[in-house]
Amino acid sequence: MQIRLEKFDYVEGRHRYCILQLSQTLFGEWCLELAKGPIGAPGGQLRRAYFGQHGEALHSFEILRDKEVQRGFVPIPVQLGLL
Repeated sequence: MQIRLEKFDYVEGRHRYCILQLSQTLFGEWCLELAKGPIGAPGGQLRRAYFGQHGEALHSFEILRDKEVQRGFVPIPVQLGLL
């Protein structure tokens, strides 16, 4: 499961992205990744959290998503590669 969020601040000229991804590792754990940073510029950060159960990982995913939406980020529909 993956969601991309973006935030555009035209007054300050800052454009930022946030990607939340939930996936299962080879060892059966669940990994929640949060990548965020400026669009079109170097920099950014990547954080990972590991969970034993899918339910608690999904709960944390939803909490992070809601937190970023409250901060002004908007979900962006991402098309998968069609070629």
